[in-house]
Amino acid sequence: MTALRVFVLGATGYIGSTFLDLLLKKEDTARSYTFRALVRSQDKADQLIRPQGIEPVLGSLDDVAIIEDEAANADIVINLADADHLTSVQAIIRGLSRRPRSEEGRRRPILIHTSGTGVLLDGANGQFASNTIYYDNDVAQLNTLEISQLHRVVDVEIINPALVGVIDTYIVAPPTIWGFGTGRGNNNSIQIPALVANSLKHGQAMQIGKGLNIWSKVHVIDLAHFYISLLERAVQEPQDADEGYPLGYPLPKNEDAYYFVQEGDDFAYGDVAKEVAKVFQRIGINDSGTVNGTAPEEETTYWPEGSNVLLGGNSRSRAVKATEILGWEPKYTDFIGYIDEEIHRQKNLLDSKKP
Repeated sequence: MTALRVFVLGATGYIGSTFLDLLLKKEDTARSYTFRALVRSQDKADQLIRPQGIEPVLGSLDDVAIIEDEAANADIVINLADADHLTSVQAIIRGLSRRPRSEEGRRRPILIHTSGTGVLLDGANGQFASNTIYYDNDVAQLNTLEISQLHRVVDVEIINPALVGVIDTYIVAPPTIWGFGTGRGNNNSIQIPALVANSLKHGQAMQIGKGLNIWSKVHVIDLAHFYISLLERAVQEPQDADEGYPLGYPLPKNEDAYYFVQEGDDFAYGDVAKEVAKVFQRIGINDSGTVNGTAPEEETTYWPEGSNVLLGGNSRSRAVKATEILGWEPKYTDFIGYIDEEIHRQKNLLDSKKP
């Protein structure tokens, strides 16, 4: 079988570098796929991309002509970059839509796009918990999401009914991602490190409001394994229904494109702040063991812009399709241990910069 051509965006990011690291270690990857990856600088191309046997493509997400041309020559596009960059996603869709299928053996193209369960957020600002849980196999429930929701304006481009039969589209929407990545690139997450960094800055465990808001979570390595499972299953999809399906039915895609990737119990961000306070007390940063919850009018003083959205809303999801259809089984569970490790990592980094 001819190797499938894969174009990757976000290859040096937190999710992307871990995904590629694990995928490239699989024995059959080299004969199954060839890779090209968008990268912003020659240094990143030489240090992070070429050593993995990936062909770099110099450019940014704003270089839509480059992205469209690369997509037109790819069998698969995996977008692990900015979930809210609309024009780059539109360029990917244009490119895949004009991709020629006249060559013998060429299949319908695949787009795996990374969104996030930020699309489920409410405006809690840490003031209340929500009992609302979204299930990725409930299309009717997901269709109630307003276009104004975070990520949604991009997501609706990918679930556009006009793409059915033209591009097989899938949306991976992770919740809070935790753990340290393994790849050649950024190995650190955003949300928990942001809360830790702000707490270290003020010498006090911090939370948005009362910290009552609830999120789901997943370890980055478990998430990367899910991407691999989805990719491997997506390439098995028949081009016509009469060819038969590996599972006896089609893999959900296009208008049923969302895949949540969640493990274990949900958590409140206030509980994360409490754990930070315990560690701060234990290592001598702040002996009080208490948490400072900020009121809405204080957020611009105490938090970076956007923190009330990133750390203050409710976002609860269930990975029904990942577990029941793809057989995905998350293995990492020590979320509390990760918080402790992240505090020590950041503290050691700050200490190393002191004169």
